[in-house]
Amino acid sequence: MENNKNLVHKHEETLFIICIIVSVLMALYLLLSIIGVFIVLAIGLLSLFSHALSMAHIQLNGVRLRENQFPELHNKVITLCQKMNLDKIPEVYVIESGGLLNAFATKVLALFGKNMVVLYSDFIDIAEESEDFDIDYVIAHELAHIKRNHIAKSILLSLSMWVPFLGTSYSRMAEYTCDRMAAYYTEKPENAINGLLVLAAGRRLYNKVNIQEYLTQYNEKRGIFAILAELLSTHPPIPKRIHEIERFTYGEPSVQLKSRTKRIVLLMFVIFVVIPTIFIGIGVGTAVVLSQFGSKLEQFFMESDYGYSFENTPLMQAVIDADKAEVEDLLLSGEDPNEVNEYEESVLMIAVANNQDDLIPLLVEYGADPNWQDSWGWTALMNAVYNEDINSTKRLLEAGADPAITDSEGISAVDHAYDMGNDEMITLLNSYTY
Repeated sequence: MENNKNLVHKHEETLFIICIIVSVLMALYLLLSIIGVFIVLAIGLLSLFSHALSMAHIQLNGVRLRENQFPELHNKVITLCQKMNLDKIPEVYVIESGGLLNAFATKVLALFGKNMVVLYSDFIDIAEESEDFDIDYVIAHELAHIKRNHIAKSILLSLSMWVPFLGTSYSRMAEYTCDRMAAYYTEKPENAINGLLVLAAGRRLYNKVNIQEYLTQYNEKRGIFAILAELLSTHPPIPKRIHEIERFTYGEPSVQLKSRTKRIVLLMFVIFVVIPTIFIGIGVGTAVVLSQFGSKLEQFFMESDYGYSFENTPLMQAVIDADKAEVEDLLLSGEDPNEVNEYEESVLMIAVANNQDDLIPLLVEYGADPNWQDSWGWTALMNAVYNEDINSTKRLLEAGADPAITDSEGISAVDHAYDMGNDEMITLLNSYTY
């Protein structure tokens, strides 16, 4: 029999450390979000309440093993607890399972409550009816969960369980450990294997299963969905559990299972790299296409309604660039100083928007209309007042802009100044009001 130092699966502790680190990082991230903290607390309290309620139901209705209540089973529990050096004997209950084959270890109130083991009655029935299956393995497996403190650890690792494949990987390693401990402490590895075969084939057929054929069957299922099903499960496939017990106990399994490491790595690469890249590419491409389509659609409607060019004209661009020499050259070459863009902004309005007040006199000199109004009745002067641009306002007023002109709502530049409470602007505008 193997030394008990080797009872813990070699990957369990490593995965536990990784899960702890991930859980801590996720907790720190959630602490930055008050809403996230409340959501996690709410879910945690609800889960705790629900679990405590279900355990209370079992305690009220299940049959607890005692010296005078199923004494033979009770003695098995005590003997195994002594072998496994468990200081406190957990409460063990038998419940009717309606044909289900299961057992589980738990802890009432999660971290601080009593340890419990629940045995489904059908497992006990099979053990009493069979000569080659003993319930000791099932009990020892659940006691191993308590010895390894898996229940409390699962609470601490609850956040990492949300990470795809990580939490379930730790759970599978914990199951391997408990299988090993059960085989070791019962000293009946064949019972451990038969117990797993009961889960696979049922109470009447388990002892007729050809184990070598069953393990070979695992090697035949190597598709993506088979791998995904294994990675997403909290328990290893039964053939792998039998394979691990045989290797642990006998040193050599009856059938070598083929490694799926390369396929798993490839699948992880596809899931976490290829698929996200494809979706990001599709998203970015769709956004670009929609943006271009929207721009062309907007251009179409603007040109249909107003006949305006979508792009800045050379004169508008020269104004934006504050290239006074270029502006004058373009005006001398015949550029229209009253051009408007797709937003119905005149060249003067563009000069105001870009704080190019020194270009206003030049544009007006070459024919720019300081009182031109767009469809909403706005003028370059109104824009300057709204932007509280004193210099542009003064330049426009000097160029002949009328502060009394009103927009489509009957509001003038002076009215806008009063609405904004800008006394300096009000005084300036009033000095040009006749």
